[in-house]
Amino acid sequence: MKRYGLWLLSAGLILSACSNDKEKTAADSPVKEEQKKEEKQVSILAESKNINLEVSEKTLLNLPPGTLMDDLTYEKDIEAIEVTPETDPELLRKMTPKLEELTKEAKDTDSIKKGLVSLLASPHYKDIIEKSNSYKPDFEEPYLPDPTKSEPGEEKKASEQAIILLDASSSMLLQADGKVKMDIAKSAVKSFAQTIGQSSDVSLVVYGHKGSEADADKEISCSGAEEVYPMGKYSKKDFHEAVDSFESKGWTPLAGAIQKAAEMSSGYDSSTTIYIVSDGAETCDGDPVQASKNLVKNNSSNTVNIIGFDVDGKAEDQLKAVAEAGNGEYFKADSPDDLKDTIQYEWLPSAGDLAWAFTMAPSPWEMMDEYKIGEVYPRQLFTVGRRESHRILDAVTIMGDKGWITDEQRSELREWGYERSGQMKDLYMELHEKNRNTAETESDEIRQRVDEWVEKMKALKKERGDIW
Repeated sequence: MKRYGLWLLSAGLILSACSNDKEKTAADSPVKEEQKKEEKQVSILAESKNINLEVSEKTLLNLPPGTLMDDLTYEKDIEAIEVTPETDPELLRKMTPKLEELTKEAKDTDSIKKGLVSLLASPHYKDIIEKSNSYKPDFEEPYLPDPTKSEPGEEKKASEQAIILLDASSSMLLQADGKVKMDIAKSAVKSFAQTIGQSSDVSLVVYGHKGSEADADKEISCSGAEEVYPMGKYSKKDFHEAVDSFESKGWTPLAGAIQKAAEMSSGYDSSTTIYIVSDGAETCDGDPVQASKNLVKNNSSNTVNIIGFDVDGKAEDQLKAVAEAGNGEYFKADSPDDLKDTIQYEWLPSAGDLAWAFTMAPSPWEMMDEYKIGEVYPRQLFTVGRRESHRILDAVTIMGDKGWITDEQRSELREWGYERSGQMKDLYMELHEKNRNTAETESDEIRQRVDEWVEKMKALKKERGDIW
């Protein structure tokens, strides 16, 4: 009996302890649930407390991406909106429980607004605004040759034909002052041709642009001098397309290019001036000095001028000899600015040149193109903002339909969503106008330089008695 009694006492104690544990656990549960709720509340409030609801460059640059927007790509965000943006159904599913949490936690409508932005803000504002602010117009730099910069001596008149030989060998892929030499040379040649094309027929011959620098491609590269812009009147559009039609690749057939120019000029009645832009010496076993002599021998009024762009001493010696053999001049250009400065013509422009000088300033069509380019990123901002506003409106609809917000809050939030979209449009117009003004300012500056050059040339012509 004693043993039985002791057993009953032990069992009673064990059951009592279990009961107490259950009661303690039951009592602790609401506390833990409340703690979890508080943790959630702190987390959501932390995400939105620093949100600035103002729509401006500054606020959008600093606006953190919405926590639900990780899957929204840049390409999808800027995609043109045909009628009304449609929110991704998967996003609607993901946002619904978050919206319920938000409405339980938020104490006022402004808190809901900040919460919605913290959940649904586009992750691409910073990228778009920085790209918009980095806009720079891409107007062609006018080529304004100044005889007063030339060495003293007899003035030279433009020949009736001008052949530009442009080196496109693989060495032109190297850089000068952080830019690819081929790109620099192409830009300079475009400007040069625009000016000489006012008084001379122009041709562009390129060499070194075929094959590669490999030994196996030497033959095709060395025999590849090609006239890419046939001798004739200058056409800006066609000449630019010709310049952009090739890339640097292979060897340097300088002699072959001069021979090509000699063959071309042999069919012309008047003098021909050759302009060679090169960064190196012959590498195709030819004799460019003899080729230059032969060109002048065919017509004593022909000349070969060379601009050595970023060349070493050995190459410079050969290029100087080629220019001397061709009764021309050698110019040294060690930098992009040197190249621009040394492509100078040593004759006074004709009255016809001056009459057409206005074409070197941006045309209305070029301005229209720049306006469109300057609008690209501002318009992307408007598209992204509009898409975001519709996500917010869809969120308001969900909260309203489920009774998580009052009718008054629903109306206020919807009005705010549409207002935010309108503010995005205002910012788009502000950024576009800023880029438009940037283009107009640069255009005006170019036009002013052209006008000043024309007046200076007119004064020089009058001073020297040159009326043509």
